Amino acid sequence: MNSRSFLALSFGVVLIAGAAKADAQVKKNEETASGRAAANSVRSVPEQATDSTHTYAADALRFESSWGNVSIIRGADGPVVGTLGWFRDFDLTQLLASSPPAVADARVFQRDNFRGSLVGSIGATTTLIGVIVAANSSNNAASPVLVIGGVGAMVWGAQHLSMSYSALSRALWWYNRDLKR
Repeated sequence: MNSRSFLALSFGVVLIAGAAKADAQVKKNEETASGRAAANSVRSVPEQATDSTHTYAADALRFESSWGNVSIIRGADGPVVGTLGWFRDFDLTQLLASSPPAVADARVFQRDNFRGSLVGSIGATTTLIGVIVAANSSNNAASPVLVIGGVGAMVWGAQHLSMSYSALSRALWWYNRDLKR
């Protein structure tokens, strides 16, 4: 390695480290300023949430999942406002339309959930076909390939389903964050 390359790499590391430190200081200053503003505010959070028609507790969204089905629920014990699941969807972006970051994460959820469901289903079908071919007592080289490929597709699908649930959680967090208290 020549000295110019080493010098350029060293300069890049110093530049990146300095930018990260400056960014951390800016974020710390913003947090302390927002903390002072919150401490100096006239109202406290419980006083702000006393509107009987629209309270945070009644308008906030959450989700519960069971065996691939997701229920979007409003409030602690409120109604189910939508159900998501295997190849089943409702317009989540319309529900979260009041918060642009929530809409962006809802789109990520819809994309990853569809891909994960589709590839996982194809993988399960492929694995089943591979097992049937292997159980048929035929010396076919395709059966292990089908089983391994199907399991791989199911793992890939499960990973994307997991990423979709993370995006859904973020979307609901953004929506709830933007609710008036």
